[in-house]
Amino acid sequence: MLFSALSSILLLVTAVYAKTGVIVPLYSYPSTTSTWGPLTTAMTNNPNTQFYIIVNPASGPGSANSQPDTSYQAAITTLRSHFNAILLGYVYTSYGARAVADVQTDIKTYTGWSSAYGVQGIFFDETEAGLTAQYTAYTDAVRAATFTGISKGYIFLNPGTNIGNSDYYSIADQIVTFEDSYASYQSQAPLPVVKAAQQSVIIHSFTADSSLSTVVSALKSSGFGSVYITNLNIANTDVYAAFGSDFATFTTDVNA
Repeated sequence: MLFSALSSILLLVTAVYAKTGVIVPLYSYPSTTSTWGPLTTAMTNNPNTQFYIIVNPASGPGSANSQPDTSYQAAITTLRSHFNAILLGYVYTSYGARAVADVQTDIKTYTGWSSAYGVQGIFFDETEAGLTAQYTAYTDAVRAATFTGISKGYIFLNPGTNIGNSDYYSIADQIVTFEDSYASYQSQAPLPVVKAAQQSVIIHSFTADSSLSTVVSALKSSGFGSVYITNLNIANTDVYAAFGSDFATFTTDVNA
């Protein structure tokens, strides 16, 4: 009877996150305690949704073996207090051209952050398709590293476009297979589904000519692992340097 009850609990816990999560390119500087407030509010209001949060102090962690400044330390500590947050450190790869040693240095720097504000994985930006050996070297460094509060480092790769049934799926937890404007999304929808639970979709410049909930529902129905939509327009702003006015509605729709 006890075993049955424990099994039911475990199944329930698994089910909580066996659905589409929210990926957040958090590239803003936490200049005040409220800068990241919309995100902490969203995590509080949507506790059954997993948030994958990419922190990016300086196009990476900053100088080798450094700690983030005190504003970042306090803000990340607040994010870490939410059990539905996975923090990812931003690392660029220059489409495979960046030296493995430099990438490994960034990973080592992130893993050297204090446990109070440490990350739990790496988001590899500027991913180039077809370079399996190169990206395996990158991801092997993550798997070999020790991250805070997680058995192994969580890995995102970001080619930003569909890469087909790539062997990258065997080395990454999630892959961003679409990162573009809403207009581009409309021209391509429905997006290709390869391994949906491992695919992530990022849409910027969303316009109100379509219901946000309808778009979110379509992405969830496809089974994508994580999504992000913002109405900030790339033509006149850095779409990842702030939260759009639709952020609260978007996260609620994902959680629904």
